[in-house]
Amino acid sequence: MELKNHVSVARSEEVKRPLADFPVNIWEDPLTTFSVLDLDSEKNKEKLLSLKEKVMESFMASRQNPIENIKLIDALCRLGISYHFEREIFMQLETIFGSHDFMQMIIDNESSLYTVGLVFQIFRQFGYKFTTDVFEKFKNKDGKFEDCLAEDAKGVLCLYEAAHWSTHGEDMLDEALTFSRSILEEIASRSSDPHHLTVRIKNALKHAYPRGISRIETRQYISYYEKEDSHDQTLLEFAKVDFNLLQVLYREELGQVFRWYNNLNLESKLPYARNRTVESYLWAVGAHFEPCYSQARIIFAKLIIVLTLVDDTYDAYGTIQELEPFTDALLRWNPSGIEGLPESMKYIHRVVLEFFDKLEKDMEKEGRPGYGLYAKQSMQVTAKSYIQEAKWLNQDYVATFDEYKENGVYSASFLALSTVSFLGKVDEVTLDVLEWLNTFPPLLVSSSLIGRFCNDIASCEFEHKRKHIVTSIDCYMKQYGVSWEKATEEIKVMASDSWKTLNQELMMKPHQFPFSVVMRFLNLSRVMEVFYKKTDIFTQPELMKDYVVSLFLNKIPI
Repeated sequence: MELKNHVSVARSEEVKRPLADFPVNIWEDPLTTFSVLDLDSEKNKEKLLSLKEKVMESFMASRQNPIENIKLIDALCRLGISYHFEREIFMQLETIFGSHDFMQMIIDNESSLYTVGLVFQIFRQFGYKFTTDVFEKFKNKDGKFEDCLAEDAKGVLCLYEAAHWSTHGEDMLDEALTFSRSILEEIASRSSDPHHLTVRIKNALKHAYPRGISRIETRQYISYYEKEDSHDQTLLEFAKVDFNLLQVLYREELGQVFRWYNNLNLESKLPYARNRTVESYLWAVGAHFEPCYSQARIIFAKLIIVLTLVDDTYDAYGTIQELEPFTDALLRWNPSGIEGLPESMKYIHRVVLEFFDKLEKDMEKEGRPGYGLYAKQSMQVTAKSYIQEAKWLNQDYVATFDEYKENGVYSASFLALSTVSFLGKVDEVTLDVLEWLNTFPPLLVSSSLIGRFCNDIASCEFEHKRKHIVTSIDCYMKQYGVSWEKATEEIKVMASDSWKTLNQELMMKPHQFPFSVVMRFLNLSRVMEVFYKKTDIFTQPELMKDYVVSLFLNKIPI
């Protein structure tokens, strides 16, 4: 009886809800906008196979010259087609990395900054901790990078990208990042320069290639590569055909996600929450773009939608009197105790349970018993962190920075994101991986902190327009008595340190699990970097529109 009276107060007309002024959904008729109609699809599939054979021949022939082979691998990666040759690439890099002669050649010979930076990037990108000594020859007697390097814009851009693969204690790469960024910013400031390299530099300063979403980087690079005088026409055509075929697949998957969303009537049932179906699907593409992850993307996009609705319920609707029984019911995994809650909260509770229950049943049908349970538990961990934030808000309590950071590892929802992302492909992980995830290993913690800090920096101004849970910036300001600007800079440094930890973990060979598992954390962190670097473009869909149009609507002319 006490609970019902408590909740009835929360439901009264006088209750002030922390409603947010979220921008509206901009995709009014997505099933029409993203309809699938490609009469050339079958013909393009045949063309893709033919082109793949030619590219494979070029790859095998290039092995005679390791540097040219690595340049080809770089082109394959940037054009988004390296997944077709993954096994061959790993075998070749393993061979080259073990060659003492190759290492000495890179350190001693007259290779350009561009070549050295590119070789360095490729090895680190694939989990090999290539030595920073290769950059020593580009420094003067005072230990500074040579000023004359500024004349080589392409080389400086490569150095800038390479510096983003740094780990803790690599001062060389910290210096390289500062040096290269200042030069690139000066080049970019010449806004009248229409050269395609200048456009690429501006894109890199916005999102460096190592931290960009793969598909977005691919679409931009195809346009750049086409304007390069030295481009390989076969590679270019292969990349275009592959991109267009994947775009058709993405539209089909989007249709499935839309129909699921529409069938739930979520816009009418939860009018306070964000409708971000398209943006959620782009998040899924960022996590895993390859065609073999088709089912994984659909499941993952639905998860993002569910998490967004739950987040908005805690953040922009429920009172503490409602959220406590709501959370208790999620932790018990049944609806008892929420009878007196608003209809919208009862509905989202049902949506959550049905989504994860169905996921568990699907796993069991595929012969994977126990997998779905880990997904449910990850949702419960997220709910616990959300209710902790709600309690702080209700008490007007500004947590210490350490308290906030500890809870932030959970509220970033990366346990749920990573767990569910591994369930969509039958043969990708075993239960050992899910058990390992629940120990919160460094890969998961560093990714979570990147997500938490990026989100806080991007959304802090918007959130402060209403009563809202404090961010890491607020907690840091209070604990250390510093200004908002100083706290923001310190949080950025911590995010950068988390990237270094993540890079270090990527290069901890031999890996405990397949490299695709390790790469998932990098890809999820890349999404957070792009979605929340300066502004919350997930919440502000107009700012994401260009990405959506280029990836899902506009075919590339061949």
